[in-house]
Amino acid sequence: MNITQKPLGELRPYKNNPRKNAKAVDAVAESIKRFGFLVPIVITTDGEIVAGDTRYKAAKKLKRKTVP
Repeated sequence: MNITQKPLGELRPYKNNPRKNAKAVDAVAESIKRFGFLVPIVITTDGEIVAGDTRYKAAKKLKRKTVP
C-alpha cells in the first residue's frame, strides 16, 4: 500500500455507493479539523473512491486541496 497526498480534484466518488450518510459529513469534517486524517481515502488507480466517500465530502466542505 502506498499512502500519498492527492489533489482532491483527482478523486471521484463511486457512483454506486450504497451509503446514504450525508448527515455524517459535518461530524467527520469536525473530526478532521481536530485530529487530521487518521485513515486515508482508498482509491483505484484511476482515482475512483473505494473507501472514504464521507471523508471526501468532509474534505470538500473544509476546502482541503489535498487528502491522503
